Amino acid sequence: MEQEEIEEIEEEYRGISRRQFVAGALLGAGAISLTAQRAFAQMLATGKTAKDIRGNGVPGGIVQISANENPLGASPRAIDAIMQHIFEINRYSFGSDLPFKLHAHHGITLGVDMSTLDFDDPRTFRALMEKNRVYMDAGSGPIVQLIGLLGVGNGTGECIESMPGYGQIARVFEGFKMAGQNTNVIRVPTTGDFNQDLNAMKAAITPKTTIIAITNPNNPTGTIVPYADLEKFVDSVPKNIIVFIDEAYIHFVREPGYKDAIQLATARDNVVVTRTFSKIYGLAGMRIGYAIASKPILDRMMLHQGFGQGMTVLSSHAASAALEDHDFVTQTIKVTNDGKDFLYGEFKKMGLKYTPSHSNFLIVDVGQDSRKIVTELRKRGVMVRSGWGYQGAGMNPLSNHIRISIGKPDELEVFMNEFKKVMGAAS
Repeated sequence: MEQEEIEEIEEEYRGISRRQFVAGALLGAGAISLTAQRAFAQMLATGKTAKDIRGNGVPGGIVQISANENPLGASPRAIDAIMQHIFEINRYSFGSDLPFKLHAHHGITLGVDMSTLDFDDPRTFRALMEKNRVYMDAGSGPIVQLIGLLGVGNGTGECIESMPGYGQIARVFEGFKMAGQNTNVIRVPTTGDFNQDLNAMKAAITPKTTIIAITNPNNPTGTIVPYADLEKFVDSVPKNIIVFIDEAYIHFVREPGYKDAIQLATARDNVVVTRTFSKIYGLAGMRIGYAIASKPILDRMMLHQGFGQGMTVLSSHAASAALEDHDFVTQTIKVTNDGKDFLYGEFKKMGLKYTPSHSNFLIVDVGQDSRKIVTELRKRGVMVRSGWGYQGAGMNPLSNHIRISIGKPDELEVFMNEFKKVMGAAS
């Protein structure tokens, strides 16, 4: 392959050539394109190392594929919005239209004529709160913490969460237990293929259970729960139990026509769904996320913290603009799918077992203590995640797994070059 062809392919992934990007996107997300196959094959032969890499938002010489960030950077529209409002940071600004855009984005009707509202009238705010179904804050993390507090209640609550799973709700409960409260955590093992076992989670419910946490797609396994199964599960759970569904990675689901849980959150009084702008929109550093829920749950959330108090002027405008950056979303999904397909192929060649992922990361079984592999890769400037971080309740199902976030083609090239060396030395 000529150097000009390699540069042309790299431009496709950086979004420089819109013509090439659109053509590639039309190939679909189900299979890696022939052009991408040729690009990956050519790059693997170059022997690049981390010192040849300059990733977006990280110092040169580091391949940062451990935190599920967007390797393409931030949404260009979000960056433009930040620059347009950069000189407003000395003001208390409430001018973002983000809350209204989020309602429209998810098909939630506020039922009011915005052009006739008088925002200086306190009755306007109260009227909107009656219709509101969105809660915003500085990232989805603080919102998950808040939902965990709702589940803790008076210090006697119990949560159910999968193992392996993201575990943030469980950590809230464990923190209260360490502080002497009578809280409890039930960890339910996933199935043999790392799917969340809803039947086992339902069977684990006790009279003390106050919240059930489902990360969908799951982190760190990348598996998804079929919508029909999720709906059936929600309707079978006692209505006094909060069903928390974290959809941080929902944009990366590769199942055509997959239905998200937003409708469950608006139609059931005990369901809350969280989303983040950190992944698909590349705004991890801006810290903005939101929850969608029924009014009873939102009212309880408001008792702990006022609406959107964790947001900043810049983050709210950035998120509002990012919602309309459909080209960037499509490009991110293409790069992610091509990257996963490339890794699947390489792991097959190496005889390694991996778990097909509906997220912007995947896990692979390295057949030994994954901490050793992670340490050796780190020495070579390649950052991935060990499965040891997802242990608990005497279970450690990912001790031999590493989690790889999907980076740009050159970053994955370096990872695979170094990973093969480390695995060869280890064996």
